Order: sequence, then C-alpha cells, then structure tokens
Amino acid sequence: MNLKCVVIDDEQHAIEVITDHIAEMPGLIVFKTFTSPVQALTELSLDDEIDLLFMDIDMPGINGLELAKNIREKAKYLIFTTAHPDYALQAFDVQSDQYLLKPISFAKFALGIDRILKKEANNARAAKDADHASALYIKGDHKYAFSNIAIDEILYIKALQNYIQIITNNETHTTYLTLKEIDKALERHPFIRVNKSNIVAKSAIKKVDGNIIRLTNNEMIQIGEGYKEAFFTYVQNSLLKSNRNQ
Repeated sequence: MNLKCVVIDDEQHAIEVITDHIAEMPGLIVFKTFTSPVQALTELSLDDEIDLLFMDIDMPGINGLELAKNIREKAKYLIFTTAHPDYALQAFDVQSDQYLLKPISFAKFALGIDRILKKEANNARAAKDADHASALYIKGDHKYAFSNIAIDEILYIKALQNYIQIITNNETHTTYLTLKEIDKALERHPFIRVNKSNIVAKSAIKKVDGNIIRLTNNEMIQIGEGYKEAFFTYVQNSLLKSNRNQ
C-alpha cells in the first residue's frame, strides 16, 4: 500500500519538513508539491487519485480553507499543516481529517498519519472480506468436487434431512450441510428464515399474500407460525409509507 501525497505550502522549508516526514513513513510517497495555491488549484485533478493532501492555511492569493473547498474532492484525506490553532473549527467544515500544528515533529506527524494508515488497512481488509464473501464453495459428490455459488444468485435454500438444496436462478445444488450451518454462513447477507425448512433471499421475494410468499421464479413458500413475527417486522420496516393524512 503506497498512498500518494501532495503538499501545498507557500514556504519551501515547510514543504521540505513534510516531505522528509513522508519519506520516513512506510506506505507513503510524495506525488507533487506546490508553493503556489493557485497552481495547485489549476493543476490537480481527480485523475491524479491523490490519497493524502497536506495543506497550509495561511497562504497568499488563496488561503488553505478556500482552496480546500475547491479541491477537497480530489483527495481521499485532507491534513492541514498550520501555525494557527484558531482555524480548527473551519477546518472541520471542509472535512479535514487531521489538523497538525507547526512546528510539526516527526513524532506528531507519525501519530496523526498512523490513524489514517490503520483506517486504510481496515478498509482494504473489509473490501477483501466482502469480495471473498460474495460467493460460497460447497462440496460436490466426491472428495475433490466443489461448486462455486454466487450469493446474489441464490433464491432460497431448502432443508432435506441431512442435506440442503440451494436453488438459484439457473440450477439447484445439493450438499451435505444443515440449514443452521448455511444460515450462519449467510448471516451478513440479505436472507431471512421463513419456516423450519426454508431460508429465502429477500431480493427474491416477489409478493406476500397472507402466509404465502411468492418468489421471483413463481415458487410459493409458506411462512411458518414461529417465523411470522420476525418476517412481518422485516416487511413493515421495508414498507414504503405516505406522510399524507389519510
């Protein structure tokens, strides 16, 4: 992970302090530096894909707060580097992620940026987990047979004694699992248990008529007595309602 950094400060020695600190931090690289806020305004673009934007506030021509209003969207994180503590509230208004007061020691810099690096690492891990969780592998009919099933293609899952059937738009898979085990595997996905034998994809529900659910493939499943309350609570929470007086 190498995060691209841009530094904007009208004083060259202040830029050098920040670029030296960046060089000491693993995972950061200097992309561009500017002593002119106007030049930064005209040259930086969304295509640069900037991760960290370090910016002074008290600069001639355009101050950092005004500049941030125009280029904030071009960087993932904004870090103000300033000698003035009184701008902190205004920095919050332009979605600043860090507010570092000059003189900026390496220790102060590292502690502030470490929070951002940890956030980035957590985001990357979550994205990886989400990618891995977008499909399920189930065992087939012999030791080295496996099927990869896209979770968003599953319509419903049916229990068959010691096995389950996973029904998708195009096919049915049978594997040696319990409904409880597959329910646990899908707990972070939009599925709902509707009776002792069936788990249904919420996106596959086409219509509800009394205790009967009609799915998008026109199959019908009955809602079990012990599952009605949870199911209709989900429906009520998803129901579009008018605010007009009846």
